[in-house]
Amino acid sequence: YLVLRPMNGNAVRIQFIKEIKPEENQFVFVNENSSSDFKLEENASSLKLKTKNYAVLFNKKTAQLSFLNGNGKVLLSEAVNSRKLIESNVSSQPCYIAEQSFITDKDEQLLGLGQFQDGHYNLKNISRKLIQVNSQIALPFLYSSKGYGILWNQFGLTWYNPADQSVPLEKEAVTNGGEREVTGTSGTVKVSQQQALHKGKILIEKNGEYTFMLDLGNMDNRHFLTIDGKPVIDQSNLWLPSAVSTKVFLTKGEHHFQVVCKATNTPSLQYKLTEDTTTFRSPHSKSLDYILFAGNNADEVISSYREITGKVPMLPKWAFGYWQCRERYTSAEHLVKTVDEFRKRNLPVDVIVQDWQYWGKYGWGVPKFDEQNYPEPEKFIERLHQLHSRFSVSVWENLDKKSEVAKDYDGLYIPDSPWIDIFNPKTQKTHWNALNKNLFQNGVDSWWMDATEPENDALVGKNTFLGIGEFYRLTYPFFVSKAVYEGQRATNPDKRVVILTRSAFPGQQRFGTINWSGDIGWDWDAYRRQIVAGLNYSISGMPYWTTDIGGFFRPGSSQYSDPKYHDILMRWFQWGVFSPIFRMHGYQSETEPWKYGEKIESNMRDLMNLRYRLLPYIYSQSWEISKNNSTIMRPMIMDFQEDKKAIEQSYQYMFGKSILVAPVIKPNIENWEVYLPKGYSWYDFYTNQKNNGGKTVLADASHNKIPLFIKSGS
Repeated sequence: YLVLRPMNGNAVRIQFIKEIKPEENQFVFVNENSSSDFKLEENASSLKLKTKNYAVLFNKKTAQLSFLNGNGKVLLSEAVNSRKLIESNVSSQPCYIAEQSFITDKDEQLLGLGQFQDGHYNLKNISRKLIQVNSQIALPFLYSSKGYGILWNQFGLTWYNPADQSVPLEKEAVTNGGEREVTGTSGTVKVSQQQALHKGKILIEKNGEYTFMLDLGNMDNRHFLTIDGKPVIDQSNLWLPSAVSTKVFLTKGEHHFQVVCKATNTPSLQYKLTEDTTTFRSPHSKSLDYILFAGNNADEVISSYREITGKVPMLPKWAFGYWQCRERYTSAEHLVKTVDEFRKRNLPVDVIVQDWQYWGKYGWGVPKFDEQNYPEPEKFIERLHQLHSRFSVSVWENLDKKSEVAKDYDGLYIPDSPWIDIFNPKTQKTHWNALNKNLFQNGVDSWWMDATEPENDALVGKNTFLGIGEFYRLTYPFFVSKAVYEGQRATNPDKRVVILTRSAFPGQQRFGTINWSGDIGWDWDAYRRQIVAGLNYSISGMPYWTTDIGGFFRPGSSQYSDPKYHDILMRWFQWGVFSPIFRMHGYQSETEPWKYGEKIESNMRDLMNLRYRLLPYIYSQSWEISKNNSTIMRPMIMDFQEDKKAIEQSYQYMFGKSILVAPVIKPNIENWEVYLPKGYSWYDFYTNQKNNGGKTVLADASHNKIPLFIKSGS
C-alpha cells in the first residue's frame, strides 16, 4: 500500500507498507492528525492530491511521486522505480530494508542530517552512516535550497547516499603508538594508539566524481585515506566517529588506496559514482516512511516540522549567559571558590558545571554527592545561588548496578548491558525519582546528560522495552530527555527545564534540550569543523547548540602560555559569544580565564561583556524560537536563498535575523574577507560604516574582534 497523509498546511506523510494496521511506538509526532483540507484530482495518467500550499502528483504509469509547491513548481520527485521495501530480518525478527531515492538538481544545496565531524557543509552526493556516537548526532532531516524539507521517519541505522561498491583492502603493517588517557563510560581509561596500514586498488571504468565512505566499524583516533598517494581524508582526535566520507574526481583507470586506522579496527571502503539523486536506506525498518515539508523558505519548513514534532519551550534567561565548565571540579569548596573568584575579577558567569565523578564512594555514575568532598549539597548549592550562579551537574545512564541507588532500578537495565532501559516508562520515572531525591531537591538548576547515544553504539544486539535495539538505535537520547523534562515539570511546573545533552533525535526539541558537539579536538581543523557541524545541526530543526570552547582534548600544560594556542582559543571564544549557548569546557584542564594570563583574561572579559550587552537581543530571539518556530544560528540559506554566493558561505551565518557573523578560522589574522548578501545595506558593528550588499569586504579582525555586520532594517 502507498499511503499519503496530509499532516498540516505544509506537510504530507508518505508510507509504503505491506499492510495497514495501527502504528507501533510512534513517539516523534505530537500533532499527526490528517488534514481534511485537500482535493483529489484524477485523469488518465495521474492522480493529484492538492492543498493550498502544495500538491502531490502520482504517475499511474511509473508509480512515481512528485511534490509541487503552491504555485505548481516541482520541488522534488522520487526517482522512478526507486521505492523499495525488501523483506529481511535482524536478531531473528522480521524487518524490511526501506529505500527511497529522489531526483535532485545539479546546483541544489542540501543541508541538515544533524551534527557530523566530516566537515561537509553541502551534503549533496555525500555518503553518510547515520548512527549516534560521541561527537556525531544523527537527525534524518534534510533541507533543500529549493524550499523543501524531508524527515526520513526511521528509528534505526540509516545510510544516506549508500555506496555499494567496495575497495578490497589488505592489512600490511602495524605500528606501536603507545597508550593515551581518554574519557570512557567508566571513567578515564587508557586506549591503545597502535595504527595499522591497509592497502587496496580498483579499476575505475569512467571519468567522474566519486563519493567514498571509510567505515572503521568502531570509534577511532585516526581517519586517513590516500588515493594514488594524495591524502583525501586526514583527521585525528582521541575519539572519532566510525565512518567518514569525501568526494573525489577520478579518471578512468587503476587507482591505489591506503588507509591508516587503529590496529584493532577492520576498515571497509565503499564508493559510488555521484548522480543527481539523493537516497535514504534503512536496513532495519517496519515500513518505508517519510514526511515532505513544502515552504517558501527554511523558516516555513522548520515551523511546519516543529508543529508536527513539538515546539521548543523557553529556556530561562540565565541559560544564555556564560557557562563555566571543566574536567573537573573536585569539591563543593572548589565550585564555590571558583564562582567567588569570577565575581572578584568582575568576570560574568551564570552557570557553573560539575562534571563526572562527584559520586565517589557511591559507585560509578550514581547521581549522588559523596559527602567527603561535597558535604551538605543543599548548602553549597545555596551558596552558589547567593553568588548569583546557577548549578548544572553531570548525569549518566549507566550507573553501577551494585550501588545502593541502583536497587531501585532492579529489572530496569537493558539485558547484558550497563545502560538502563530508558525506553521503559517505569525506568523513566525511577530515573527521575533518583535525580529528584539526590540532586533536584538540593537545588540543582540544570542537567548535563552525558553519553546519551548511548556511547559506543551500545544498543546493537540488545533487547529493550520497545523491542530489539536495532529498531530503536537512534532514539535513546530522546527518551533520556523526555524522562528528565517530564519529571522536572511534574515536580516543579514553575521552573524551566535546561538539559545539556550529547545526542538528539527528532522531536527532542520539545524537552528543553541543548546539544553540544562532544569530545572534540582543539586545533584549527577541529574548530572549523564545529562551525559547519553547528550550522547543519541548527537547520535540522534543533535551535540550541554549543561546543567545548577551546576543544575538549587540549594540548596539555602548554595551553596556558602558548601564544599559538591562545590564538585559536580566542578565535573560538569570539565565536562562542555568537553561539546559541556560550560555554567553556576542557579535558584535564583549568579553563578559568585567569589561568591563561592577564591579556587573555582581559580579552575574555571584553567578549563576555559583549555577550551580556546582547542578552536582550538573544533572549528576544529565544522567544521567537518558542513562539514562531524560529532559529537563532542561521545558515545563510535561511535568509538569502536567492543569493547563490551567499548560500555557498559555509563559515559565516546569521545570529538571529539581524547580525551577520563571520568567525575567523585561520591563525595570525588581522583582516578577514566577509561576503555581504545582496539586497541589503550592511553596517559594521564596531564602526557603523555602511556597506552595500552583493560584495566581499575586508573586515577588521584585529584587537579581539570577530567580524560582525548588522542588516539594514534591523
